[in-house]
Amino acid sequence: MVAGFFNSYMAQNIPIHVHFDGKVIPHEGNLETVEALLLALLQAGHFGDAKIDEIFVFEEDSDDELPKHTKLHPGLKRLHVHRCRHVEVTFLHVDERATEKFRPAATIRKLTHWAKERFKVDKNQKYELRLGKDTEALPADAHIGSYVKHGDCSITLYFAPARRIEG
Repeated sequence: MVAGFFNSYMAQNIPIHVHFDGKVIPHEGNLETVEALLLALLQAGHFGDAKIDEIFVFEEDSDDELPKHTKLHPGLKRLHVHRCRHVEVTFLHVDERATEKFRPAATIRKLTHWAKERFKVDKNQKYELRLGKDTEALPADAHIGSYVKHGDCSITLYFAPARRIEG
């Protein structure tokens, strides 16, 4: 039954949503492995002159890189493709600073949770991460890799209480 479902999934060309460089692209096709997905992305010109061994694939919020031979299947969460294996994130909170490495597929939600633990703030209060002190909050379901450009596998984020909208 499971094999039949998998085969029909691949035959129907159900799109795989791939996140990278702040974009989300649905890629349709009979792709069986992570390697086939990467080759298709390279052929479409999405990673410039990169070679397949310079690109890494992660399942959302996972700490493990997906090996190239991994079979694609409907149970996979959203995938993030990046040229960095890790993103070094520096968090600024009031007058404190903390740095931690995350995979590019780590969600802003996961980073916010980490920052709450690290800075020992009230867990019942809402906090957010921003690219600048006065910028909008980053979306909780966005991947940190979407904000990091190739060649610079680091970023600084502001960790602050969520802004109240009063009206």
